[in-house]
Order: sequence, then C-alpha cells, then structure tokens
Amino acid sequence: MNKFIYYLSRVLSILIVCFFAMFILEGFGQGFGWQDSLMHGLLALVVLAATIISWKWPKIGGWIFIILGIRYLSGVFSSGWWWSLIIGGVPLITGILFLIQGFKNKKVI
Repeated sequence: MNKFIYYLSRVLSILIVCFFAMFILEGFGQGFGWQDSLMHGLLALVVLAATIISWKWPKIGGWIFIILGIRYLSGVFSSGWWWSLIIGGVPLITGILFLIQGFKNKKVI
C-alpha cells in the first residue's frame, strides 16, 4: 500500500502539470492572445515547481498542493461546482497523498 501511495501521488502530480500545460496551446486559437498562453504557462510552471518540491519534501509539497486546490476551488466554485470540484479536487487528493507519504516516512525534514 505504501508503494501505491508513493507512485499515485507522483503520477497525479505529473498529470496535473500536463493538464495545465495543455492550455498553453489555447493561445493559438481564435480570440486568444499571447497573454493567455503566458498565464497558462506560468500556472504550469508553478505546479511543476510544486511537483519538484513534493518529490523532495513530501510534507511541504503536500501542503502546497492542498493550498493550490483550495485556491482554485475558492476562485471558480461559483461558476460550475461540478467541474470546479473535479479540477480542484485532484490537487487536494494529491496533496493528501503526499502528506500521508511524508508522515509515513521516518526521515525528518
């Protein structure tokens, strides 16, 4: 079970980075400017930094993912609660998995 949590948290974090990086291509569509691609790129870089931190220090990275998930949920929860829950819930679950792994690990930060 410990290996499952270890790999699932890492796979989910990579999928989150890929999900946000996919929206960089949105800037090539009609009605979108380079500013949209820049903002999505910055968001993907922030999540990538959180992923790198999480792999090194799971407790700190877990809290970062939880904060990112809560921040996303609080920002867009009024527009569509179902999609907001799915997109914001995955970082929350990822953060919880990193925290579980961090607390099961015997090394102190």
